[in-house]
Amino acid sequence: MFKKSIGVVLALTVLTVSLAFSGCGGAGGESGAGSAGEAGEAGAEPPTLTLAIREINKHGNMILDTTFEEMNAAGMEIGDLITVSVGEREFELPVGTLYTDVDNGKMVCRFDTEDNVVALAINYGSFASAAGVAEKRTIEEDPGYEWDVRFSEVSLRLKEKRGFLDEYTARHLTRTDVRSDYQALTDEEFANFRAVSTAGVKENVLFRSSTPVEPALGRNEYAMAAMEKAGIRSVVNLDDSVETMKSYDTFPGSYYSGCAIVNPEMSYDFESAQFGEKIRESALFIAQTDGPYLIHCKEGKDRTGILCAVLECFAGSPAADVERDYMITYRNYYGVEPGTPVYDRILTDNLVKTLCGLFGISDLEGTDLKEAAGRYLLSVGLSEEQLAKLREKIAEG
Repeated sequence: MFKKSIGVVLALTVLTVSLAFSGCGGAGGESGAGSAGEAGEAGAEPPTLTLAIREINKHGNMILDTTFEEMNAAGMEIGDLITVSVGEREFELPVGTLYTDVDNGKMVCRFDTEDNVVALAINYGSFASAAGVAEKRTIEEDPGYEWDVRFSEVSLRLKEKRGFLDEYTARHLTRTDVRSDYQALTDEEFANFRAVSTAGVKENVLFRSSTPVEPALGRNEYAMAAMEKAGIRSVVNLDDSVETMKSYDTFPGSYYSGCAIVNPEMSYDFESAQFGEKIRESALFIAQTDGPYLIHCKEGKDRTGILCAVLECFAGSPAADVERDYMITYRNYYGVEPGTPVYDRILTDNLVKTLCGLFGISDLEGTDLKEAAGRYLLSVGLSEEQLAKLREKIAEG
């Protein structure tokens, strides 16, 4: 029964995103998890599962001797926060289905729906080592390693019902690439193509989009038509190398191919020095070419979203405008609407935290974002003269 409910959750499309997550809760309620969860919320001590460690794999993930149903019966379901006790130590873990439900280096209790096992793991790390359960040593015999085990069992109990659900839902948004599934959107919205219209940015000078050349998303023809209509003259392609871009059948002889193009090949590691170099390359290209400009990656969502946000801040856009523009993409792709927990979670985790990290600030509100963005662009290698030229190209007044 529980495996079936997981399938329902993971099959949600953009047209049916549900914050209630009734699939997980429903299954748990039928198997007794509902009453256990309610008891925990009411102040009663939730039941504790003391479980043997069935296996520690080569990466340090610990497979527990339990089932989804047993976890449910003790009140622990996907989207909950649980406490894991190992000897005298305790750890707070979210319950998810993938390693990537948490950031690199973070712990997760993973309901592995493919292999039907429950594991304690770290995304890009060893849970067994970090929790002090076992130490790995190299041996000559197969498989080449052995675990010196200090603890053979762990204890799990519910800490907070649905305490991870908003973040889990935000990380599991799904969509289709079929135009007919998005009847409420215009062709430009389907392509995630739009003018950056935040206060401080010149009107119809800076545009953003999904890729107009790579056909994999089924949106490129709409993006290509939209960029031609907008009269785009210069393109920042954050996704493709020059060779890859020119290899698409859609490139030769296209409107796109007649534009000035730069290919920074930006990564997703927004905290890296390389990312700062790509920001510099992109901003310098805009300062040295003529608009209207189009910025795109593959989806026009992550890399495009952060670069546009930096430029918007530099042009003097207030935080509310920058946030609104960033989140339009999530409405276009996933139907995420303002005022929902998922909207707030995505905004905070994806945009606010990233900009605060780049700018070295604690909060977007109450910060002079124009000054902060200018200081950041100077730090990645742009000169005052180049900043003045960039401001002349994209900023009002």
